[in-house]
Amino acid sequence: MESLIGKGLEMAVLLKMIAYACATLVPMALPLAILLASIMTLGNFSEKYELAAMKASGISLWRVLRPLIILSFIMAGLAFYFSNNIMPKADEELRLMIYEIKAKKPAINIKPNEFYSDIDNYVIRIDSRDSRTNMMHNILIYDHSDNNGNNNVIRAEDGSMYTTDNGNTLVFELHNGESYSEELNGENYFSRPLTRIKFDKQLIRFDISDFSLQESDSERYKNSYKVMNISRLSRAIDSLEIDMAKQHNEQMSVLSNDLLGKSNPKYSRKDKTNSFKNRNFYRDYSTANPRVRGDVDKIARIKLGNLKAMYDHVSSNEKLDIDYLNRHKVEYHRKFTLSLACVILFFIGAPLGAIIKKGGFGMPIVVSMIAFIIYYTMGEIGNMISRSNTITPFVGMWLSSFVFLPIGIFLTIKATSDARVLDAESWKKMMTNLSSKFSKKNKNSKK
Repeated sequence: MESLIGKGLEMAVLLKMIAYACATLVPMALPLAILLASIMTLGNFSEKYELAAMKASGISLWRVLRPLIILSFIMAGLAFYFSNNIMPKADEELRLMIYEIKAKKPAINIKPNEFYSDIDNYVIRIDSRDSRTNMMHNILIYDHSDNNGNNNVIRAEDGSMYTTDNGNTLVFELHNGESYSEELNGENYFSRPLTRIKFDKQLIRFDISDFSLQESDSERYKNSYKVMNISRLSRAIDSLEIDMAKQHNEQMSVLSNDLLGKSNPKYSRKDKTNSFKNRNFYRDYSTANPRVRGDVDKIARIKLGNLKAMYDHVSSNEKLDIDYLNRHKVEYHRKFTLSLACVILFFIGAPLGAIIKKGGFGMPIVVSMIAFIIYYTMGEIGNMISRSNTITPFVGMWLSSFVFLPIGIFLTIKATSDARVLDAESWKKMMTNLSSKFSKKNKNSKK
């Protein structure tokens, strides 16, 4: 919001940005829509006894769900195509537009009795402004283009402003004023002669091209994992893994060479330890004199400190590289999980609708929102854990699918067998039986 407020953006720009933002949300909104639609459809069938009539006429629930299952797979395929081809492009365009809006200066809004300094090298102040005619009165313009303070000042009794050159140039039309300037060149620095010019009308032009949206480099976000499709992500992951393995081997080689005392022209330097190699102090450290032992201890501590610092640096870089690689892998698996969610959530919603026997916008919305929030939260938790390298990105991104798929299969089986899974009376009866069994066991144990 801070990037949008006060920028004077056109409605077309805002609508375009909202369209790109909505496109990035389609793969996430589509599974929720399928979940809600399946619950409402089967719930209406059950509530109006249409599903019972179908079963009574010999039509099984699987046959009723067959066209819906085919439709859910088609929607999953469309979701995959959208997330792999359209969403990366929309995300890239959205990022570019946000960058352009952030770089755009606020719209020109000169307020009375305030110093306006958003135009580069100029400060403008007015006493009053007529809202009807847009005429400004008692105008002061300070020109700081020569970086010598307020040496160039323009004062006018009134004036107006308008834009030209497709909004890239701001024109001030001033009336009945004077301009003051002090000469500060090398010859007249101490005398500082003042030049005053009166005018009846004067036009001042300001370059305000920064106040309009500027097209940024289209390649700015090309290498971001968010704007890549499956093939680009696969190539990027392979390249990152090869580079990380190569860098790891080089760093481990440097550490081992430094630890063993071998010279390395890039990471090690000659020090005082080399002067001790031809002596006998390392053979019999206890017989060396205290001064030499002190020097050796000091050098050893320096070496250990350097090794620890180098190891910490290598370890920190590896963590950053692993996090960056995992982000690519997470985005790779997200293309599939969001698409498969259309099928999984259908097998959650359809049997739930047949079991709860409620249609419309009441209970189905509550149940679908709870189910989707749990599904999405588990996916985000898996995402965060996988990025910290606690679990693999594959397990993290497919965690919610692994949990909800068996639940969907279980609910579908129960729905086809007309089991009263969510019936309150059945659960109450089961809890009563369990409590009676426990009470009997407690009585027997006391006896």
